Amino acid sequence: MTKPSPRLLANATGSTAGLRTCAACRTRSVPVGLVRFTRQDATWRCVVPGTTQRGRGLSVCPSAACFERACASRKSRFAQAGVRPTAHDLLVQCIDSYRDRIRLLRRSGGQRAAEALETVLSQLSNALLTLPPGRSGETHVR
Repeated sequence: MTKPSPRLLANATGSTAGLRTCAACRTRSVPVGLVRFTRQDATWRCVVPGTTQRGRGLSVCPSAACFERACASRKSRFAQAGVRPTAHDLLVQCIDSYRDRIRLLRRSGGQRAAEALETVLSQLSNALLTLPPGRSGETHVR
């Protein structure tokens, strides 16, 4: 998947306001194209677009490489939370959250919003399938 440059994402006035940065690859993108997490107590929660959740968070590209890198990095905010989540666990949580939100949108008639979320859901599903076996974000402690 090629990522557009921040210049292409800037609006007509040249402003890049509203762009978010992936915590793993540091690429800037529109918020809809990233998966957002916030921390409540000691757990990380996936925030699906169209819903709100309090707390300071971080955004990650919906790719296996970015999820792995965000979970494995010592400098990542995932590592600062105490118990570090695995990339596999975060992807499964995101897929479940996105499916629930899409189901609710379809019931309420929000077909367009559901279709937009299905794009990210398919990217998350592909990321889960492409995670290397035995390496899902855990780090070896010596």
